[in-house]
Amino acid sequence: MGVVLLVFSFLLRLFRALLNAVDPYLCRINIHLVAKPPSSVEELLATIRAESGGSLPSLARNSQWRECLQLALDSIRTADDVTPFGRWILYRTLLLEINSLQCTETIAQKFPEIVVAPHADRNRPIIIFGLWRSGTTLLHRLLSLYPEVFCPTPSLFFLGGTSLSVVKKASSLVDLRRKINIASKRYAFGSEVFAKGFFSIPYSIHPIHVDAAEECVWGLNRYLFYETLPLIQGHDFINFASQYEELSDQAYRLYKRDLHVVQSIVFPNSKSRFVLKSPYHAPFVKIILRHFPNAFFVRMHRNPAEVVASLSSLLREHNATFSRVDLLKLGRSWQKTVCVTSKELVRQMPRMPEDTTDVQFEEFSRDPVSVCRKIAIRAGIEHTKAMDEKLSAYMNEDNAQRAKTGKHVFTLEEFGLDAAEIRRE
Repeated sequence: MGVVLLVFSFLLRLFRALLNAVDPYLCRINIHLVAKPPSSVEELLATIRAESGGSLPSLARNSQWRECLQLALDSIRTADDVTPFGRWILYRTLLLEINSLQCTETIAQKFPEIVVAPHADRNRPIIIFGLWRSGTTLLHRLLSLYPEVFCPTPSLFFLGGTSLSVVKKASSLVDLRRKINIASKRYAFGSEVFAKGFFSIPYSIHPIHVDAAEECVWGLNRYLFYETLPLIQGHDFINFASQYEELSDQAYRLYKRDLHVVQSIVFPNSKSRFVLKSPYHAPFVKIILRHFPNAFFVRMHRNPAEVVASLSSLLREHNATFSRVDLLKLGRSWQKTVCVTSKELVRQMPRMPEDTTDVQFEEFSRDPVSVCRKIAIRAGIEHTKAMDEKLSAYMNEDNAQRAKTGKHVFTLEEFGLDAAEIRRE
């Protein structure tokens, strides 16, 4: 298996290099090596309708959703710093998101019983948010180890890339689960090949696992498109929240439905607590409490200057797959992002429930198991000695993996930034 992955990864890297080198010249004579994103929502929806047997997601009737989709299309088509390969990947991802939106909607209609049971959102869902690179991912993954906790993964949100026709043909819920399980195995293999072939991010910066708990943006982006690269340069999602409040409210309502769908398909008789996390939850506290009224919030805190440096370093590696990276532009953009998000987190403080738990990055780094124990007890999750051992074992393995790729070293200076300026802002 390792040799197969190595060969596939090499071929994909070769394809990316060839595409980025040749495609710009072929485009001048109207020859496109990969599918060219359509210029309008109408063209895109016509393509989707043809591929899905004449159906469209119900959100296609929402003018704000169509407006956001058009912005995403325009961004993918016209961004100067995105490589041809990156443009292709972003467009394919957009199609995958809309396909998964249609699939979850169809599943909810075809099997309505899975949307109302087992009411995981009523058992105090835990919402983790804070600045990027503040420990939210590690905390999310540690909490996912608790037996009753359900943390979504990208493969679940995309239902393994299952096609809409497969969902429509499922004869029963058991049959659907079997088909999605088969599709998920193919998706997992493809994702691993893709990650090894294109992303050079060392484990020490950010571990990538196909089926590990990840950001909620994988589920929310299909409704809001605020994360569609390079549409939003981070900070704009704060303004987005106020401009599209009606759509944002609908997004969280449908996101809650989707959580029930994927949870009921994969863990039909267990996993009774949702644990969700994303920095992008910051401006949506009021909406989150509307749809998850008994939510338990955990806020992570870290020195914003360290956040900007670490985040810029991570995104330098990540963005190299999709775009030509300008380090000074990248640093300035994410300095603005972090500062605007910090102010939004402060602005939201009066709206937070009284028992919101705050965690300092330094405290979490020193003793993540103790922090998890404290959060679990406060949130009403059973914590045992066996869980201490399980969490400790995970940390030992994680630390060993990080040691193999070396310490993550980063500085603000390489991105043209100054710590004192960030602190002042």
